[in-house]
Amino acid sequence: MEAGSPHETFYKDLAAAFTQQTGVRVEILGVPHDGMHQQFLSDAIAGGTAYDVLMVDEPWIAEFAENGYLEPLDDRISEDERGDFVQGTLDTVRYDGSLYALPFLVHNLVTYYRPSLLTAAGVAGPPATWQEYRDTARLLTDTAGGTWGTMIPGNRDGEVATRFESYVQQAGGDIVDSSGHPDIDSPQALAALQLMTGIQFDDASSPPGLHDLSAIQGQFLEGKVAMVSVWPYLWAMATDPAQSKISDDVAVALNPGNPDQVATTFSWGFGVSAGSNAKEAAWKWVSWATGSDVLARKGVEQLSPVPRISAMEAVTTSEELTDRDRAALAVFSDSVSRSTTMPMTPLYSSYQSAMAEAVSSVMSRQASPDEALTTAQRQMEQAGEG
Repeated sequence: MEAGSPHETFYKDLAAAFTQQTGVRVEILGVPHDGMHQQFLSDAIAGGTAYDVLMVDEPWIAEFAENGYLEPLDDRISEDERGDFVQGTLDTVRYDGSLYALPFLVHNLVTYYRPSLLTAAGVAGPPATWQEYRDTARLLTDTAGGTWGTMIPGNRDGEVATRFESYVQQAGGDIVDSSGHPDIDSPQALAALQLMTGIQFDDASSPPGLHDLSAIQGQFLEGKVAMVSVWPYLWAMATDPAQSKISDDVAVALNPGNPDQVATTFSWGFGVSAGSNAKEAAWKWVSWATGSDVLARKGVEQLSPVPRISAMEAVTTSEELTDRDRAALAVFSDSVSRSTTMPMTPLYSSYQSAMAEAVSSVMSRQASPDEALTTAQRQMEQAGEG
């Protein structure tokens, strides 16, 4: 598992309970985040005996499954079990028709905003459309007072690609067509870039520069930005007075749409290593660790969305949480249930790089939106030919 992550801490604390229930001893091995993919890949190429269970990030699923590094799990999961997962969440661990993991975290981007600023500006509630978002961001921008309406990403990295893909899906498109062929040079992708440049350059409601996730969430927690699009994990930080200057003035809503209020859904899950010598025991861990009771406890402790319907119901009705926390978790779950995931292809990392380059080149004004999308389309097609 990812070393130092809240997931590692949570499951280490419960490992003894798993052993008591199943008789299976488990050793959780922490791997630094930046080295996880390569370490798992190296072990798999060498025969895959170092790990029985892998904590897998969704973009690795297709690559590992295509190369036979993960065990197919279809025969182990009943229809009743499948039906307890929130709609679309199993698509995040499915490749070529088969399931290769079960998710313990499924999430996407939501809009964080400061209710007091909206009220002061006479705005009834969080924006539901792109135009409303732009109008609201302009109203809430007060550069003299040190407050920006929003913050548009532009750094060349995976986070900017994630946001761009969400914008494309909000416009009713995606980065591939129905046959899986690259389709980034599209009217929906052009609309996405025009939204980003419109906010940044035309409206001037986002601070100058090429922003990354760290800057966006940091500025929001400092109270310098009125609305941002960030992952659910920010909720616990934003409502903690020790970490946030706006802890009493934050709420979440679905991202605005054009017209679809969606965001690309991603997951972390547990998969059984195809090279494991203890596959039955490994499956017991995967099944238990993604079971309803365990995930409900995880959602409550970490204020995070969970992929099971029964677990999410337990979380959103838990007396351990405040009404405010329950409302936020309901938004997170609603966003996932109405959204779709990334294209499940081994080429996704190449597609992600093409998206990041396209956005960064546009936001740095080195290329027009049309030029950037033409280049990205060619790069994605070439990745498939390699």
